[in-house]
Amino acid sequence: MIIFAKNTLYIYYMAYTLFIFLPVATCLLWLVIHSMLASKTETYPEFLFLCIVCAVYLFADACHATQAQGSPLDTGSLIASLFAGPCIIPLIIMYMQKLLHNQRRHWLSMMWILVPTVLFTGGILLYFLNFEARINTALNIITGPVFHYTLALELVVLLIYIIRTLRYNRILPGNLFSFLFRGKPISLVRLQIDTISLPLGVMVLRILFSDNLYTAKQGIAIASAAVITISLFFFALNALFGVRSIISWNDFRYLIRFNYSKSEKHEAIDIILNELLDEAEDDTLKSIQERLREHFVNNEWQPGEYSADIASLAGQKIALETNSREEGSLLAQFQSLMMDKKVFLQPKLSLDDVAEELHSNKTYVSKMVNNTYNMGFPELVNTMRIDYAEQYILSHREAKQSEVALNSGFISASAFNTVFKKVTGVTPKVWLASVDNK
Repeated sequence: MIIFAKNTLYIYYMAYTLFIFLPVATCLLWLVIHSMLASKTETYPEFLFLCIVCAVYLFADACHATQAQGSPLDTGSLIASLFAGPCIIPLIIMYMQKLLHNQRRHWLSMMWILVPTVLFTGGILLYFLNFEARINTALNIITGPVFHYTLALELVVLLIYIIRTLRYNRILPGNLFSFLFRGKPISLVRLQIDTISLPLGVMVLRILFSDNLYTAKQGIAIASAAVITISLFFFALNALFGVRSIISWNDFRYLIRFNYSKSEKHEAIDIILNELLDEAEDDTLKSIQERLREHFVNNEWQPGEYSADIASLAGQKIALETNSREEGSLLAQFQSLMMDKKVFLQPKLSLDDVAEELHSNKTYVSKMVNNTYNMGFPELVNTMRIDYAEQYILSHREAKQSEVALNSGFISASAFNTVFKKVTGVTPKVWLASVDNK
């Protein structure tokens, strides 16, 4: 019975230890993944250093929780946390700055490195000079109150920075609830802020405890490790998008680009090609065009030609059709829904949604649109969105492309740019320049 109890206690302790070190393993896992798949993204240097210092800090906390106090590993972990802990918040701010495309850095902004350096150096010196009680007391003060006050001050700075970011940056659309449960797009900056809120809350609890959070209670330790692990996982997953302004569920859907079902493969490849073409330079596009020609034996493929007036003409046609139809007909209701209520500005609008709103059949509504406008429902919606986007650009000339995209019903700037070029034949910037030159 005693042996069984000892074995059970040993298994429980091993499981507890593995669970405590799970956040460290998560950091190391994503460090490898980003180094293999995302080393070319603009945020990779900031994420790399952030991931390393988080791993060191979490490893130090875990060691302190599982080692007897006063042991060499316990003391070493405390000294290591003196450097890693105060580095986390500044690196988060640097990462956020990169997401906001703010590249300006004053030399004073790098002075934060002095704080962890001083704490770390002081901790090492006091540890090796630990031959008097007062030196031991000084070491305890540095690893205790001074360290906690430093983290508390940095958390206050981060909170002020987040508030200023949410206040002064207009293009932070969506919220976490709408993104998760309604499928609406969200700003990557805002998503990352929401993602780190939970582990930062754990850090606040860490400050409130006089000792290591993991050693307070085992239940708190397990809950803290679970929260940190989940938050780190999704924070690192979101970081794979680099400096993308807006993301949606579709972006996550096509993030891992090599495991599609056969039914979705065509759509996935189409989206990927559109994203790549949006980012390609002129020389690259010419090279792609020549390679595409080689794949068509009969040389029947030619680049599409689109009229720059399609969008505006479509809007005029819809208006004329509305005036010529009697009120109360299905077409009049459809046109009222599109023109008056502007449902085409909804990013996730589908034919099913419109048919349900009109209390009609999806197939019947589709045939009506094809017969009336000589185009499919998706093409009509995109045309109306581009028509609206042109007017928005003319009245908001300083607006960023992501802002125009979101206000025109597109889920991302990439999708907007693709459709705009397909409808008008040129990019939004070229179109605006041509309008100004007229």
